[in-house]
Amino acid sequence: MKIKIIVFIFFCTSLHINSQTNSEIAGVYIKRAEQSFQKSEIENSLKIFNKALKYIDTISDSRIARLGMLLHYETKEYFLARSYSYDYFKLVKDKTTADYDLMLEIFVNIMEEIDEFKIEQKRLETERKIEEAEQRRVDSLKRVWSSNSEKFIINIDSLSKFNGNNIAVYKKGDAYGLIDDLGNIAEEATNYKHVISYDNFILLLRDKEKPTKIYCYNSNTKKGFVLPSVETFNSKSTHYGKVMLPRGNGDLVTYPNNSKKVFVYNLVSKEFKADKDQIVLLKELKKNDIIDKYNKEGQVKINKAWYYLGGKIGAGIYALYKGENRLHGFLNTSNGNVLSQEYYNHLGAFYNGNFELIENDKTFWMNDEGIRQEVNRDESGKYHGLSRFLKLREGEYQIIQNIDGQDYIVLGNEKLINQKAFIAKEPR
Repeated sequence: MKIKIIVFIFFCTSLHINSQTNSEIAGVYIKRAEQSFQKSEIENSLKIFNKALKYIDTISDSRIARLGMLLHYETKEYFLARSYSYDYFKLVKDKTTADYDLMLEIFVNIMEEIDEFKIEQKRLETERKIEEAEQRRVDSLKRVWSSNSEKFIINIDSLSKFNGNNIAVYKKGDAYGLIDDLGNIAEEATNYKHVISYDNFILLLRDKEKPTKIYCYNSNTKKGFVLPSVETFNSKSTHYGKVMLPRGNGDLVTYPNNSKKVFVYNLVSKEFKADKDQIVLLKELKKNDIIDKYNKEGQVKINKAWYYLGGKIGAGIYALYKGENRLHGFLNTSNGNVLSQEYYNHLGAFYNGNFELIENDKTFWMNDEGIRQEVNRDESGKYHGLSRFLKLREGEYQIIQNIDGQDYIVLGNEKLINQKAFIAKEPR
């Protein structure tokens, strides 16, 4: 029993000593904080003051409350300053001093600052609600605009440049089609795997090699058609062979397989180009010493070799065949020169003073005298329209046009103003 009493007395004494020690430590820190405050070292004073608070359970001294009020007033922490001011006015004994009047003046300032803060917070809250409402309105309009803009998406993989008649070639998958600058499809990309374009004519070929079907689009007239089957030209042929560039006069030359004649077709009149009566032609060539002989099969003898006269290319130039699928070269009927197929692999139609010439898989140009040229002017022309094709992502495009200073998405006869202007014109 005696031991228990001793332990109890020791415990109470320890609590008293510890409490007294905390109070004294806090007092030291408060004194230091006051000294720093008097030197206008506000930040350091507040730091020391907060250390003192670690040793204080409750504020029971107006001196501590006063310092807390002043420090938080100086640091513009007005709600904390107000809390300390309540403690100060509750604990202060003498309310007749000049210091009390000063603290009262500061308290009024604190309350005014808090009132202004509340007013500002209310204004900010109102502003926030207005901004949130506006953002909801804008987000809603963006969703509406985005939904509308989806209707203007064109599903294609790639696009060529537009020509002067506002027509371009597009690709979808492995097929080619035709489209105008408003997004109207002139020919769907479904059947044709290769394209040849020149002088405002666009040819879509079922296959790049050995094409069996050719679609022609005349961008001048905005009309297209499928060329006659190659079998109608030659029953033994199964494909058009080498297809040359279409020319501005509408003439197209191809070199079908299993044939001793070139395929020469006019894309405007939609007719095969007729050769001069063969007997009359052969007699003229013999008379003018262009050929040595000819026979009833239509063969001509030149320099001791027999050839088939394989059709007129243009400007007096005829194809020469040794037999089916055996193009030998070309005969210039004006001077008798033979252009060897070894160097003059293929000739295209004659127009505007020249032929297309293929030499070692490269394209050149040649005039009617056999002089080679490096370049020629494509009459397809340059695009001068308003449309810009914008790639949204893989396989998706939209057409943009600037109309009266505003960008629009267009498709056919429909148009949608840009998102920013769309939102701006909607009433708030």
